Amino acid sequence: MDIEDDDSLSANSEMRYISLELMKLAQKSGRSFREVAAEYMKNTALLQEMIIGVEEAHPSQKKKGSSTRENK
Repeated sequence: MDIEDDDSLSANSEMRYISLELMKLAQKSGRSFREVAAEYMKNTALLQEMIIGVEEAHPSQKKKGSSTRENK
């Protein structure tokens, strides 16, 4: 099995997992799967835009350790 097959299998597995979780959320909330899935996709796109914005705002900044650690 080559890398493309592994990637495809991983993507399919992830899609099945996400679909099941969205179905559970839809059932619990009383909304349709389509509504819940659309909200998920919107939130995913927003998160991606936020991450890209952070990377563009700080392109030279690299993680050099824990952000909660202070030098005293």
